[in-house]
Amino acid sequence: MARSSANITVKGNNVIDVECKYANSGTAMLRLRLAVERWKRNGEQWEKTQTSFVNCQLWGDLAEQTAGIVQKGMRCQVEGRLEERSWEDKTTGETRYAMQVVADDVFIPVEDIESMVRVQRGDKSQGGQKAPATSNASAPAGDPFDEELDF
Repeated sequence: MARSSANITVKGNNVIDVECKYANSGTAMLRLRLAVERWKRNGEQWEKTQTSFVNCQLWGDLAEQTAGIVQKGMRCQVEGRLEERSWEDKTTGETRYAMQVVADDVFIPVEDIESMVRVQRGDKSQGGQKAPATSNASAPAGDPFDEELDF
């Protein structure tokens, strides 16, 4: 008998502020909510036909590492398993259900990480050139991996 699997890959933009929380056991937990758009070609133009929002949950080291990188509005790809959760509605007493992705991996496009790093450093482009650095701090002599590379 074949085993069934509910693996899923979701690509979209995170639409919430990320906050790493910790369970009573000390395990880190992070939630993302990805906006996933569906596009359709209409003649020579592309038009957005639908936007879906997918809840993603990250646990442990993956949650802690992702919390330091992913921000609201950032594109990312989440791979994991599809899981249904349920809870009791406090006002009506009915059981509610929701689907979510429990992440195994999170991928962020390199260009988004580079943009985030430039913003955090305060770099500005002028005519395609990098703005001069405001600090004259240099890497220790002899360690080539500590120098900052300009691409």
